[in-house]
Amino acid sequence: MYLKSIMSNYLNESKFEVENSFKPLSVKKSEWEYTDRSVKRVYEFDKRKFVEAFVVEIIKYKRESDADIELRFRDLKIGVIVHSYANVITELEKETIEDIDKIKKDVMYYYADKK
Repeated sequence: MYLKSIMSNYLNESKFEVENSFKPLSVKKSEWEYTDRSVKRVYEFDKRKFVEAFVVEIIKYKRESDADIELRFRDLKIGVIVHSYANVITELEKETIEDIDKIKKDVMYYYADKK
């Protein structure tokens, strides 16, 4: 009874003020396409040397990784599919796609035409 009398103003208040000055988070758009059991992305390159270097680096990465990585390449496009061993995308797959994005950046930097 005592608690009810203390909280009566709080519980009977019909007007709540909510501060509406927050800004929504800006989320970086991912180019990876998620499905139930895999994550995939297509990379496009300008030159053949980038394609060849990227494929070699992914093969080296695959040798050291436990992830199930599938590569498809044609002309200047490379499709990368990271399959999940579980029924959901796990941390292993998330780390793998981050590493693959880093490999792509490294290849583009290392093989860029130096002037």
